[in-house]
Order: sequence, then structure tokens, then C-alpha cells
Amino acid sequence: MKGEINTVAGRKSINKRIVYLIVILVIAICSAFGIGNSDKFFSDEPLKETESTEYQSSFQVHYIDVGQGDCSLVVCDGETLLIDAGENGHETEVINYLHSLGIERLDYIIATHQHSDHIGGLPEVIEEFGTDNIIMPRLTKEQTPTNSTYKAFLEAIKNSDAKVIASKVGASYTLGSAVFDIYGPVTDDAEDINSMSVVTKVTYGENTFLFTGDAEFDEEDEVVATGADLDCDVYKAGHHGSYTSSGNELLNAVTPEICIISCGADNDYGHPHDKALKRIKKHTDKIYRTDICGSIIIESDGKNLDISYENQ
Repeated sequence: MKGEINTVAGRKSINKRIVYLIVILVIAICSAFGIGNSDKFFSDEPLKETESTEYQSSFQVHYIDVGQGDCSLVVCDGETLLIDAGENGHETEVINYLHSLGIERLDYIIATHQHSDHIGGLPEVIEEFGTDNIIMPRLTKEQTPTNSTYKAFLEAIKNSDAKVIASKVGASYTLGSAVFDIYGPVTDDAEDINSMSVVTKVTYGENTFLFTGDAEFDEEDEVVATGADLDCDVYKAGHHGSYTSSGNELLNAVTPEICIISCGADNDYGHPHDKALKRIKKHTDKIYRTDICGSIIIESDGKNLDISYENQ
């Protein structure tokens, strides 16, 4: 149901001990080398996957203005989920924004995909705040970037104590009295890593928020085909409002009442594109853009939504 919108141990033999020590030594050696292969970072140990059964009155989603990039923060009952951190050069803005909210550590980080306008600021953010869990797509060798931004991201993960887990469709995690579910990527063979983006839906009481990274039509259609409940109150437009995202199939499943677009003023890509805007406007005329509004904040009491933004 959509909420009304107002304007988130006993002894062991010596031989067993020797085997154990050897295994630990091998793991340590493997951890010290091969930083270029991110696959070793993933943990097979599941994160907590329980349902949130009740909600309180402390929930916000911050769509942080990082220019031509993406960065969103979900705060619920003092627990935090950061989704991306913008491009290189915007890390200070993100760090200052988080400090202004009194945040000392992040519970979850989702790196939707490995393009620099989404993970560029994450190395410094991870170093500054630390995090318990990092969720990101598992890429094939062919898909894995080799640029300095991605290497810096992996180095930050190596130096942290975070648990890293590959995004898995159907996984559900609690964030205070909210819950967020992973709906994509469905497959692992996309040629463009835009369509390897983590798709997640955050639910707080009766209010729902959808994030699709830079997912393009092919991934959107795959997610819709799973039959997942994509209906939401607030949809953050895919790929900064590109015409290659926010397709009719997805929008018909999402039926958003509010759309947020994260893009930079006078960006070189022309985002948001007119074609995407026309499709979105078939469902809602409540469209808020970071290039116009600055950072956008949506508060929820579990039923009603209140919107405020920087450039009011």
C-alpha cells in the first residue's frame, strides 16, 4: 500500500592444529597479493536476513547532490545505508554531508556498479567512516575495470574490516525498523556493467523507495520478468535520467508517485533526456532533480512523506 504524499571449542590433535595454521597462513598470503582480482573479497557468509516487523518515526532518505554522479543515504533508527558516493573529486562533499548528520560509521554500503561516477568517492568515505558491510555486483574477469579508481576502491576494501558480499536476488536486510531487498542484477553476463547494477528497494512501513543504479532497458526488463514487487512511492531514475533507462516496462511496474533524478547542472551527457522525462511524466509530475534542487531529503513516518531540498 502506498502512503499519502505530503511533499525511508575440546582439544584437537597436533596434526589438526598444524593443518589449521597452514590454512590460515595460505589465506593471509592470498590476502596480501592479487589486489587486482576483487572476487577474493566476497564473503559466502550471509548477512543478517530477517524481516522488519514494525516501524518507528525516524526515517530519512537523502539524495545527495554530487554533480554528475549518484549518492544516496538512507537513515533509519540511527542505522545507515549509503548507496554510491559520486565521482572522484566529490568525496569531500559526501564526507562533510555525513558528518553534518552526526554519522560516525556506516552500517551498509551498496556500490551499485563499478563506474567512477558511483564509486569514485567511496575509497575516502570508507577510510573516513568505515563500514560493516559492502554489497556490490560480482563481475566476471572481462567485466572488471582496471582503472585507478577501481583499484583505489579495492585497496580501501582491503584496508577495512568490512564484510563484502555479492549482491544476490532475493536477499533481504534490516536497517533499523526498515528493510531493503535486492532485486538485481538478475544475470551476470551483461556486456555493459551499467546493466550489472544492484537494484534495491527500501521499505519503511507503508512507504517504498526504489534504486536502480545505472540499469538500462535490458536489466530493467529482466528484473520486471522475475515478478518482483517493484511498486514504489519514490523512484530514483536510472542512469541519471538517460533515455536508455526508465523504460515503459519498468515504469509500469513501479508506478512511481515521486521521481528523483541525480545529475549535474549542464552536464555533457544532456541528462536527463527528454525521452526519459516523457515516459516518467506519464506516471508522475512530481520530479525533483539534484541539478536544480541540490540535495533532496525525504522523511517518512511510515505512512506519509515529506520532501525538502537544499535550494528552496
